[in-house]
Amino acid sequence: MKRVRSEGLAHISYFLESDGEAAVIDPRRDVDDYLLIAKERDARVVLVLETHRNEDYVSGALELANATGAAIFHGDQLEFGYGNPLVDGQEFQLGDLTIRAMHTPGHTYESHCYLVSDDHGPFLLFSGDTMFSGDVGRTDLAGPENARDLSEKLYDSLHKRIIPLGPEIMVLPAHGAGSVCGHTISERETTTVGLEIRDDHALSLKKLDFMMAKMGEGMERPPYFARMEALNLNGPIIFGKLPQPPPLSPTKVIEAQENGALVLDVREPHNFAAAHIPRSLNVWLNGLPVYGGYAIPYGRPLIIVAEGQQEVDTAVRYLIRIGYEDIVGHLVRGMESWIKGGNATSTIAASTVHDVRRRQLAGDEMLLVDLRDRRELVSGVIPGALQMHLGEIVERSSELPANKEIVLFCGSGYRGGIAASMLRNNGIKNVRIMLGGFASWKANGHPVEKLRSV
Repeated sequence: MKRVRSEGLAHISYFLESDGEAAVIDPRRDVDDYLLIAKERDARVVLVLETHRNEDYVSGALELANATGAAIFHGDQLEFGYGNPLVDGQEFQLGDLTIRAMHTPGHTYESHCYLVSDDHGPFLLFSGDTMFSGDVGRTDLAGPENARDLSEKLYDSLHKRIIPLGPEIMVLPAHGAGSVCGHTISERETTTVGLEIRDDHALSLKKLDFMMAKMGEGMERPPYFARMEALNLNGPIIFGKLPQPPPLSPTKVIEAQENGALVLDVREPHNFAAAHIPRSLNVWLNGLPVYGGYAIPYGRPLIIVAEGQQEVDTAVRYLIRIGYEDIVGHLVRGMESWIKGGNATSTIAASTVHDVRRRQLAGDEMLLVDLRDRRELVSGVIPGALQMHLGEIVERSSELPANKEIVLFCGSGYRGGIAASMLRNNGIKNVRIMLGGFASWKANGHPVEKLRSV
């Protein structure tokens, strides 16, 4: 068995092989890693098993099936536009292994886990988003009207289906620490039923307490989840191979912008702030998988600006994983070619936390805007700052005073670049990034208070 990790999303898929036959559980959209593993092991991928309709990334089931001829299976509680419906208890023979599908509703209605057995009995559970290491799945993604029902179903799935399997069963979840699909997922990627009984507080709760806790988590629902759900239900387009957008000259980039293309600059925020193409959007490369969906509109052609070809290729992977398909090119040689060509650039003001604090004490006309999410705010807030999650920044922009400079910050400073470029592209020009974010502010001894309300 081999893990395939997707950076940023904290998604984990699995390649399971026995006697030359392989199954892939919850594949991501760029499937070349699975094909490489199959080639290295001289194995044939015959099964693609999905634990549920994923919300945070585009499934690679169709892409992998197209490349290998594998059969796709997922829960029959939704009308998928592709693949085959599962029956609870359905078994698959994979070489010397038997895989049994277990219907475990709760995270979603169609959620399934997959129990793997050999000649000695069951030993491994692919738990999807039902059970994580240190946490259990969200129950709010089907809407508030279904949260209570799904919370009850999740409790029953955990206590009536998974825990009775026995403490020695190894559990391999679909997400690790940092995923938006769990509240307290631990760094430990592999766990067991016994370890979760011991360590996961949620499993010690009585049913009603468990349900109330799940319904009260108040986790963010990223806006791009709806698109992921639709693509994964109906089936995304099949690329056949990883897209390779062509290099574009500055002149071609300008022409594309005039025809509606969006320039996506994936450089670090401080580099973007120093000089960037006018009307471009900044989402730093490693933030693309998580924050791209908050900022980048679907349906517009995209042109990538990056430091080099490797960064362009990585950006393409990250973008297709969250449903961006119309990537029409990248700026040849990055900003070097743009600047050497004498093309206009824009800048965004940026200040250290000391500069911001000095201006605050001097009474300068500015408003600090805190872009962090609810879970981050419990570590403290800057007095007088307005809490406005990154996903709300454009929708709530009318709350930002026209007569004050808007100083944007998050936990470490990176999301400030996203928000600044979003606001600039929506007509709010008087913005500034606070470098280092809240972490730098707090570490340097500037005033912090407890959160009063969100």
